[in-house]
Amino acid sequence: MSDLLREIDSLALFRGVRYAEPLNSLCECLKKMEAGYTIDEMIEAYGTFVSVLYNLRTDADLSAAIWDALLNDMNPYLKHRIDALVNPEEVTQMSTLITLTAERELDLLTQIGSNTSYDFKEAMYYDGYLPDFTSSQIDFKTRYMRVIDNLPTSGYGIYAKYLMFKVDKGEIKPVKHPDPIKSEDLFCYDMQRDKVISNTKSFLMGKRAADALLYGDAGTGKSSTVKAVARMFEKDGLRLVELPKTEIMNLPDIIEQLSQIPMKFILFIDDISFESNDDRIGPLKSVLEGAASGGRKNIVIYATSNRRHLIKESFADRSDEVHKSDTMAEQMSLSERFGLRVLFDKPNKQDFLTIVHKLCELRGLRIPEEELDLKAEQFAIRGGGRSARLARQFVDLIGG
Repeated sequence: MSDLLREIDSLALFRGVRYAEPLNSLCECLKKMEAGYTIDEMIEAYGTFVSVLYNLRTDADLSAAIWDALLNDMNPYLKHRIDALVNPEEVTQMSTLITLTAERELDLLTQIGSNTSYDFKEAMYYDGYLPDFTSSQIDFKTRYMRVIDNLPTSGYGIYAKYLMFKVDKGEIKPVKHPDPIKSEDLFCYDMQRDKVISNTKSFLMGKRAADALLYGDAGTGKSSTVKAVARMFEKDGLRLVELPKTEIMNLPDIIEQLSQIPMKFILFIDDISFESNDDRIGPLKSVLEGAASGGRKNIVIYATSNRRHLIKESFADRSDEVHKSDTMAEQMSLSERFGLRVLFDKPNKQDFLTIVHKLCELRGLRIPEEELDLKAEQFAIRGGGRSARLARQFVDLIGG
């Protein structure tokens, strides 16, 4: 076990993994074993280490827990590879020494992660109860180099683990339980969805793509379309970052952060509209205008709104013809900065019932057609009109 402690403490390039869990707790345990502490003290240190491991992973897999820590570690080797992708003209070639060090330390991590609870029990000469843990025996060098070679699609850190994110007080945080909506769960609106998909494909291929405004009646599936499209291209390195309206003032900083990551991002602003004197209009206009200059090659902005004109007009704005003309120009100037504008209007009766029938089919609900149509129409009337959201709520109700 003394060799194991030396191996962990010798990590330099991946020093961050040494001081992250589970290796930090493992080292504390090994130090007590090495220093000849009493059996009771060693058992306590071992129990603490295994407890940390259990909290990190429900499968209690040491190798996998170390891999998770490595994937979240922003080390010099990874940083250099990212910089080479983001700013290739400014990055010098990586030294052979750094490359060899990375390979050797990854092999060390493979050895470290291969230990099991049996090895510790044997080293402590204790035949009483000790909690077990496992090891999946990960080949760290092979797996990590595969990640490094595919950074634009596989990502790293939180961007490798999660698909959707949300900005909170200027910080990008993962959404651990995102909306599970998929494109196959959406019905009708094929033309609208195809426009968004086509634009997203162009974006991923590095071709000219437009910022998109999905507007129209509430509950027609605008937000669901954006999220479903993001999920559709997850394996192509696409991630979705939702920017609440309250965070629009932080938009330039968020773009700066994302521009340093070699992946593709949909920056999603849901349900936007502004009063004419809203301070957030300026930053959004500026960012949308900057798209034409190619200043954010890995970011496209998708927004949804119930309004075609994103800036609300008040009665005071209509006080005279000059003011009215200025107001109309201001209203149009923001929405027209979105190169792609897609209308989602309320479904007609046939489309509404089609959505209801498709959802019932998807969930295995068998209800006579005439009865289903009658109840769906009654539900729509009580709900204030037909929409895809109302159809889903109706099917949820009868399915429950």
